[in-house]
Amino acid sequence: MGEKINFYDTNILLNCLEDIEGDIYLSSVTLRELEHIKTSRSKDEDVKFKARKATRFLKENEDKYNCIIVNKKHYEILEKLGLEVSNDNLIMACAYDLLLDGYDVTFITNDICCYNVAKSIFKLDTKEQRIDTNEYKGYLVKQMTDEELANFYQYGLKKNTYGLLINEYLIIEDSEGNTIDSYKWNGDELIATECKNIKSISLGTVKPMDRYQMCALDSFQNNQITMIKGKAGSGKSFLSMGYLFHQLEKGKIDKIIIFTNPVATKDSARLGFYPGTKDEKLLDSSVGNFLCSKLGDRLAVEMFLQQNKLVLLPMSDIRGYDTTGMKAGIYITEAQNMSIDLMKLALQRIGQDCICIIDGDYNTQVDDVGFEGANNGMRRMSQVFRGKDFYGEVELNKVYRSRIAEIADEM
Repeated sequence: MGEKINFYDTNILLNCLEDIEGDIYLSSVTLRELEHIKTSRSKDEDVKFKARKATRFLKENEDKYNCIIVNKKHYEILEKLGLEVSNDNLIMACAYDLLLDGYDVTFITNDICCYNVAKSIFKLDTKEQRIDTNEYKGYLVKQMTDEELANFYQYGLKKNTYGLLINEYLIIEDSEGNTIDSYKWNGDELIATECKNIKSISLGTVKPMDRYQMCALDSFQNNQITMIKGKAGSGKSFLSMGYLFHQLEKGKIDKIIIFTNPVATKDSARLGFYPGTKDEKLLDSSVGNFLCSKLGDRLAVEMFLQQNKLVLLPMSDIRGYDTTGMKAGIYITEAQNMSIDLMKLALQRIGQDCICIIDGDYNTQVDDVGFEGANNGMRRMSQVFRGKDFYGEVELNKVYRSRIAEIADEM
């Protein structure tokens, strides 16, 4: 068998670009499909963005990819195999042609139909590259019967029966669906989740309302970095701010630094230029409204700013910033409004002596089309960091702000 090569289907370039390594072989059909997607009026912005990103990726790696131009021979291959002429079949015919030329070809796709045809008809070594559906919540909910519960408590605490990642939680429900317990896998065993109320002079008592909030507080206390996700009113910012101010008041951290990307709310009218200093402008934006609502009023926020206990840093000024030696609590708020590059830049600012909380909701609260889908920084961060021994992630699933807020979520 000759040189081993990977031949990529179009859907891999659209959905699994980060998983592509080494030399790249593809069909000229893929280039035509990417160009069509980029300019199509019928495609949504997420798919069009993926196509643009894939095109840039190929341009940046033009010395690593090889394009097989479709010609008469590939149509003859389809006719011989009794297959209709289609883009998918032409792509596989290009891979098959390389196999006939003596190459050791692995055809990589995430389309199950293409996988089956490539494997059974073209006789290609075929790999199905699954798309990350981003369903990771930081926990797994498992409903158990009385018998299963007894067996779990007796034998299950030392076993990773459910394939949990490190710092992923197991939330246990009884046979009637009542949440009764929660554990965290630490790599060796399941550790019970226990969390006391947090008292803060500035925000009052922070009491977890359910097991999901309890897991979030547990992650704050035991991990250097935590991503907390959830709908508006689910308690993300109250838990995060309560914990950070508790740490500040106890002397565990010296200051709270808020990284913010003050993007105007989606579909809203922009008011234009705000006069004043950096802090004055930020206090007139969404982050200022957020801080004033949590701390009581603007005067309280300004006091913390003057004491240098609170620092507001817009993403536009973040390059070159280094929190090493600051013993700070970094809070990246409304992080759904960040691209992958912005999130990467923000995380690279965090020193070893700091802790970090990232909050947001990339499913429903993205305010700029440029941060949607595959380019969302929170989404990509979750994919990269989950399973690390210093990282936790929890998605809150219930709205507590008010009955109005809960019902409004259905709009």
